[in-house]
Amino acid sequence: MKILHRTFFPLLFFILLTSCATTSAGDNHKEKKQNQKKLLFEDWKYKGFGQELPVWFESAFKDDVSEISKRVQELSGHEILIVRGEGINSDQADKVLKIKEKELSSDFIFFDSCWALPGEKYVAIALYYK
Repeated sequence: MKILHRTFFPLLFFILLTSCATTSAGDNHKEKKQNQKKLLFEDWKYKGFGQELPVWFESAFKDDVSEISKRVQELSGHEILIVRGEGINSDQADKVLKIKEKELSSDFIFFDSCWALPGEKYVAIALYYK
């Protein structure tokens, strides 16, 4: 019986050790594979809830109005205005955006807004059209 314990427990320990090492190596491979494509934005509004970045946001970040018209059919044929606010966090970027929005002409109609983190500073962008 002692021989069985001396053989069984080290064998069981070895199996547990190798199975854990195999699992973590597989997880690292998946993580490296996902990080191959570098995202332009590290964080954005509702990312934590699994929501994707709005289709218009990257084009608005690059000030590409024609691309926004292509991506968002409701804005096609309208004059599009991009309003931007920046800050050290999302709240500050939103506050700067709200201040700029108060200065807008009442001719423009609000479409949508979102914030994202492209690097060190957060950017909040709102789209308006008329």
